[in-house]
Amino acid sequence: MKFIKKHIRLIIIIIILVLLAVGIVMIKDFFLPTENKVIYGSRLEGIKKVPITEEKKKQVQEALKEGTTSVKVRLAGRIIYITIKVDSEASLESAKALGNKGLEVFSDEEKKYYDIQYLISSDTNTAQFPIIGYKHHTKDAISWTRDRSES
Repeated sequence: MKFIKKHIRLIIIIIILVLLAVGIVMIKDFFLPTENKVIYGSRLEGIKKVPITEEKKKQVQEALKEGTTSVKVRLAGRIIYITIKVDSEASLESAKALGNKGLEVFSDEEKKYYDIQYLISSDTNTAQFPIIGYKHHTKDAISWTRDRSES
């Protein structure tokens, strides 16, 4: 008892500091509740059931090889990014046809799980390129940016 009476101020300060630390942690958890969660949340549930392998990426690149100078395939979450650079002779219609040709490589299950985005550019600077196409996983067709004609 003598010890407690002698050091009562120190004990009160320690109790206040502990309560303050607990309060700060509770307030932090209230205002920042998702700090320890994954970036994509639960949006990636089931991704292991429908994997996109390196082999699949190579198949897409091989399918789109004709009429292009480069094809890159990148996966980020549930979006497959396909970047294509077409020859200088390519028309807008032939470039859009590459998008549909690329879709043929994917299975129906993959098309229903992943969004697919195309960025098609040309070797030469024209008013028609670049174009962007996007296929949402709930849709069957690719939506393209508005056509631009050369002026």
